[in-house]
Amino acid sequence: MKIPFFQSLRFRMPVTLVFLGVIPPILIGIGFASFRATKIIHNDAEKIIGLETAKLQGVVSQWIEMNVLALKNLSEQPAIVSLDAQQQKPVLEKIVSNYEHLYLAITTDLNGMNLARSDNQSLKKYSDRQWFQGTMAGKDITYQSLTSRTTNKPAVCMSTPILQQKIVQGVTVICSSVDAIAAQVANINVGETGVAIIVDNNGQVVAHSNSELISGDTLVNLNNYPPVANIIAGNEGNFIFVDEAGIEWIAHGKLLDNDWAAITLQHTNEAFFAEQQYQQIAIASIVIVILITSILTSIIASSAVKPLINLTNVSLKVAEGDFSNTVKSDRDDEIGILADAFNQMAQQLQESFATLETKVNERTVQLSQAKTQLETAIYILIDEISDATEGDLTVRANLESVELGTVADLFNAIIGSLQEIAIEARQSTIQVENSLKQNESAIRLLAQQAIAETQETRKTLVSVQQMSQSIQEVAHNANQAEQIVDDTYKTVLNSTGNMDLTVDSILTLQTTVGESTKKMKRLGESSEKIAQALSFIEEIALKTNVLAINARTEAHRAGEYGQGFAVVAEQVSVLAEKCSTATQEIARIVTTIQAETQEVSQAMKSGTTQVAETTRLVESTKDSLNLVLEKSQAINQLMGSISQSTISQATTSQSVTSLMEKIAQLSETTSKSSQQVAKSIGSTAQVAAKLQSTVAQFKVTE
Repeated sequence: MKIPFFQSLRFRMPVTLVFLGVIPPILIGIGFASFRATKIIHNDAEKIIGLETAKLQGVVSQWIEMNVLALKNLSEQPAIVSLDAQQQKPVLEKIVSNYEHLYLAITTDLNGMNLARSDNQSLKKYSDRQWFQGTMAGKDITYQSLTSRTTNKPAVCMSTPILQQKIVQGVTVICSSVDAIAAQVANINVGETGVAIIVDNNGQVVAHSNSELISGDTLVNLNNYPPVANIIAGNEGNFIFVDEAGIEWIAHGKLLDNDWAAITLQHTNEAFFAEQQYQQIAIASIVIVILITSILTSIIASSAVKPLINLTNVSLKVAEGDFSNTVKSDRDDEIGILADAFNQMAQQLQESFATLETKVNERTVQLSQAKTQLETAIYILIDEISDATEGDLTVRANLESVELGTVADLFNAIIGSLQEIAIEARQSTIQVENSLKQNESAIRLLAQQAIAETQETRKTLVSVQQMSQSIQEVAHNANQAEQIVDDTYKTVLNSTGNMDLTVDSILTLQTTVGESTKKMKRLGESSEKIAQALSFIEEIALKTNVLAINARTEAHRAGEYGQGFAVVAEQVSVLAEKCSTATQEIARIVTTIQAETQEVSQAMKSGTTQVAETTRLVESTKDSLNLVLEKSQAINQLMGSISQSTISQATTSQSVTSLMEKIAQLSETTSKSSQQVAKSIGSTAQVAAKLQSTVAQFKVTE
């Protein structure tokens, strides 16, 4: 039996030692060292980029301080303070010529109107400029970033107030290019991916390592760029972010004295490149250490497992029966003790097998002798009982043999039993032969009677089939009658339902006619009330007419003063006549309505009487239909019972027919069986005679 390599101790022991005792400490140590190294590398990278930012901050601060001193000195010059343009212009031209980075110097009054300029351009009004508004707001120094029209590069204008006895009387401005700052930004060395930026307080680029961002008609605004937005929000120091291209950057920002900001950026891959190198070295170290440790552990484990392997191989050979091999071991540990114990066990097994083999050989010799004696006894027994094969049942086996005494005794018992059976068989065959001769004639008569019975059964079967067919026809007619009665019952049932609907409709009509009669009666009463009201209105119209006549008479008496009243009285009289005429017309219409209402009321009463009579007749018809329905239902049930009875009789007749067919078949079978029995009796007699002759061949004791 060979153990697979991956299941052997030679493989499993070093693997277990490496995974449990070597790899965890190495991983923990290298992991801790990697953590510390990463932290140190990050701190160094952040320190380097912070130093570059501080360097840039110092350069810009010096440049700003130099320009502020020049501006302050200019604003305090007597010619500038005098606000005399003739005196200011030479001073402005001189400061521009003394400082190469300055390209313009101007002064304005309190309204922003240009007083004097260092160049020869026309005077302008600057009240909308940021530097002017900042100065007028009380700031000592105001900065405004812009693009120079001459160079299309970033520039800055700085302004300060002109004071006369500490009172602001105007503004002094100098405008400078930022080429010096741009040069310093370009000299910032932060690896191959490093970038330096100077932005103003609005996020506009004043200087940048990329020259494309500091050229054009307007300043580039980076206030949405993460590091710029972070520093504008007042957050100085380190800042890590990912740009739109998915590149991770580390940035360091510092605020300047004039609210500008200096920012230095670098790819984190480059800034922390040492970390990647260290990680690669750490991984390589882990692999090398694990490999070396695995080799050493494998060698040590192999030396420790080798005696066990030898012991295993010898054990397998011993298990196969080879006791010539022993385990050789010169060790004093547990493995050496195990090897010695195994050698002793193998030696004891070898001695035990030798003893067992000797005993097996002795037992084999004894079995061979016993076999020879048994064969001799068998030959003697066969010779003694050989006459039994020829029918001699009087022979007996010798019981003196020790080995076959039981067999001989059993043979003698069998021969004795066979002798008794042969004697009984001889006597039985004689009796059977005599009995068959006596019963042969009776069986033949029984067969003839069975044939006659079969013919009668066939005739009866034909009559039963005819009766069954008649019953089936009656059942079919009963089913048709039941269907007709059922259809009649359904028709009467539907008529009863329709009659119920008719009764309900007539009752509803009776109710409607009654309600209509009541409403017509109320209409007549309302017409009478209208007639009474019209009589009252007609009486009022008559009185109004009399009053108008009296008023007209009084107006004639009044003469000229009553003319207007006479006209009114005339109109009232006319109105009274119209009202009387209308009232009479309405009275006529109401009288007509009353007459027609009475006629309709009489007709409604007559209709109500007719509806009641119709309802009574319909109810009577409904009762008659219900009686017909009950009778139809009774007839339907009776026809159903008749149909079921007929079906039951048909089923019974079919059962009787089937039973008669079975009886006919049984009779035929009985007839055939009787004939076969008669034939069999003859055959049996022949067999009995043959059996008697056969039994007579046996030799038995009389």
